[in-house]
Amino acid sequence: MTAWLVLGAGYTGLRLARALVARGDDVAITRRAAADAARDAAAIGGVRGLACDLAAPASIAAALATLPAGAIVVVAAPPIDERGTGEAALAVAAAHAGVARIVYLSSTGVYAPAAGAWVDEDFALAPTTAAGRARLAAERALAAGPVPCVRLRVAGIHGPGRGVIARLAAGSYRLIGDGDTQVSRIHVDDLVTAILAAGDASAPGPVYNVADDQPCTSRELALAAAAALGLPPPATVPLAGVDAEVAGMLTADRRIDNRRLVRELGVTLRHPSWRTSLGSARSEGPT
Repeated sequence: MTAWLVLGAGYTGLRLARALVARGDDVAITRRAAADAARDAAAIGGVRGLACDLAAPASIAAALATLPAGAIVVVAAPPIDERGTGEAALAVAAAHAGVARIVYLSSTGVYAPAAGAWVDEDFALAPTTAAGRARLAAERALAAGPVPCVRLRVAGIHGPGRGVIARLAAGSYRLIGDGDTQVSRIHVDDLVTAILAAGDASAPGPVYNVADDQPCTSRELALAAAAALGLPPPATVPLAGVDAEVAGMLTADRRIDNRRLVRELGVTLRHPSWRTSLGSARSEGPT
């Protein structure tokens, strides 16, 4: 049995916690508020809920002090600033607690815009958004710490209740701009598989891209998803009419290369293409 702490148990973190419990591991999850942590832990069952806030170093140390030596910490919480402040405090507390490994959920937003090119883990790091800069600072703070850290650079996450298909079904999706730049995505269940592989591996590398095999444009996905749901094509919104952070993400034009993840960690994707979710939408409702 391995002990795991999921720091920041949101959409992905809760799904990871359920997978860990199912295989018999010792699992704790954190939320910033103790009441939220207790509620989510009770909903899963067999999980400890702890309060932890990256902006409060004492709460980080207290949460990690509950872990046995050799635990794995998965950081799914977003950065609190563009300086890596919270992650630097986490690295120190993890060392004091005897944590064996940190798995950090970063973002492909740390890469430079790619003009449609394939982006592997050695591609230039030059984020154009505040979120990307914060993720890169967090990566560097953890990588500089005393505990080994595996950084997973995660593409756009989709799955039940989240993503283009779910938003189309809810009537809230709008195609931004011409929708003709390349975007990579990953199903949440495949992201969980990648996290488990990064935690379980005896000697993982320092960084892996986590994306499916088939990037596509926003327009291609939106039109295919609307057709699968029997809906009209979504309305469009001018690029100038959306937040700069959103615009930066949608115009980065990257095809994320996942071959290192598959080759080194042996990850087999259940959803190698976004098209598998279209099949689920037809038969089971929006995913």
